[in-house]
Amino acid sequence: MNFLNFTALTLGTEVIQSGSDSVLVVQFKGQITNTNAYDINKNISLIFREEIYNLILDLSELEYINSIGVATLIGIIKTVESKSGRIMIGGLNHFLDNVIRLMDLPKKVEVYSSRKEAISNWKRN
Repeated sequence: MNFLNFTALTLGTEVIQSGSDSVLVVQFKGQITNTNAYDINKNISLIFREEIYNLILDLSELEYINSIGVATLIGIIKTVESKSGRIMIGGLNHFLDNVIRLMDLPKKVEVYSSRKEAISNWKRN
């Protein structure tokens, strides 16, 4: 697993194989707040350095997200869509579940309760 470290947040990235697809799993651990949001937003494109645009965002350990963090997630989704990739979100706590529902995500974004569930559904589709 590779890591991008920011103040109060670590992004872990790992490429897995699901059938013939290479899928980038991005794990968010910590918080996206006013103290780190600008730096995260400026550097988030680094997750695409391997040019894999099939993503599972594991938000199970994301404790807090502010409006800039929401904009960052939308930016990731738009990048995946522009590259004809596929995106799933897995692992939502109660707070994030409410935030994600309020975001009015594109229909193509599938949301699952865990990373494991997202991975198993990737294989089915």
